[in-house]
Amino acid sequence: MLVFFIHGVATRDIKYADPLKESIKQEFTLKNRPLPHFYSSFWGNALSDVSKMWNCLHQDFQDIKTNYPQSHPDDVFRYRQYREGFLSEFMGDFFTYLNPERGLAIRKTIAQQLLDFIHEFPQETELHIVAHSLGTVILWDMLFANRWNSDDPAFLVRSLFQQQARLKLQSITTMASPIVFINTLLGIPLKEIQAFISSSIQGSLSWLNLLHSSDIIAYPLKNTLAPCFSKKFSCQDIYLLGDANLAEKTARSLGQMEAAMALGLVDAHQSYLTDRQTARLISNHLLAEDSLVYQVINRLYKIRGMTPDRKQPDRAEQVSLKLKDGSGTVYWSVNHFQVYQVAVLDSQDNCHFSGYVGWLDGALFKEEMNFIKTHFSH
Repeated sequence: MLVFFIHGVATRDIKYADPLKESIKQEFTLKNRPLPHFYSSFWGNALSDVSKMWNCLHQDFQDIKTNYPQSHPDDVFRYRQYREGFLSEFMGDFFTYLNPERGLAIRKTIAQQLLDFIHEFPQETELHIVAHSLGTVILWDMLFANRWNSDDPAFLVRSLFQQQARLKLQSITTMASPIVFINTLLGIPLKEIQAFISSSIQGSLSWLNLLHSSDIIAYPLKNTLAPCFSKKFSCQDIYLLGDANLAEKTARSLGQMEAAMALGLVDAHQSYLTDRQTARLISNHLLAEDSLVYQVINRLYKIRGMTPDRKQPDRAEQVSLKLKDGSGTVYWSVNHFQVYQVAVLDSQDNCHFSGYVGWLDGALFKEEMNFIKTHFSH
């Protein structure tokens, strides 16, 4: 199994995927499955340096002090830290990719790295691609766009998956993806996606799209791709719930939604590469896990108010529901403060999920547990 990573905006460190890779390895080890081979593609050195632009802007700020001595520059040019940080990096990298020469250089870099990776492991026949942020847009472009010359590296990548090729593109995982929004600019029609699926997919291709609830860069994909669904192709959106950090949580609790958005955006957008929940979901996707354990976990994540934690269940005090396919057990309980605790263990007693729901969302939790009991349990 080959797993190829494509990074997103503002990435200048080639080790960007190391935390995620280590977590995926741990998940595979828990399941007693052979570890995949990983490759972190890197194209960040092909991007322009937006710091040159900000050097000019800093001189403009000095002019503000001269022309508006009664005002502070931060009052005249507001939210400078946010503009200079994530917003500048995202827009700068995106528009750099749209530059024909830079875009070609980036596609050429990724294509060559993918070829090197495949050639290093000629015995492997199964490829999985994991892309983050702007990397998802570049992947979308390389697989589906038809606006380049025939010698563009994108067509070389597609040729790797032709029907008679030894390599099978088994799955795609996208995280923090703005594909739906940006495709309004790229204008890639569904017929191009259908053509790729028809000519290049051997067996079936599963697409998993992960979105953090506080990441305003990320958009769902399922209904956009639904017209392409068939026995060969499917797509699923999974929402990663919770606050990106304490500052966002505090602002939301005070009803300051705009402030909460600004405080949580950067951490939410970058959290996928270090989040254990993300690693678990990707591991399940790579292994094509369809046991009830993972179906239950995905449902629990979606309960409003669910807060994942690392608490081991006290099985003596909890209600247990054995899953009817024998893949595991669900334990849950409620304390004196009406806080509901739940955990999911596999058949080897490895805990794959634990979390809690406060009393405000207790009714939703009980409704979901009744559903699990009716449809998934003995």
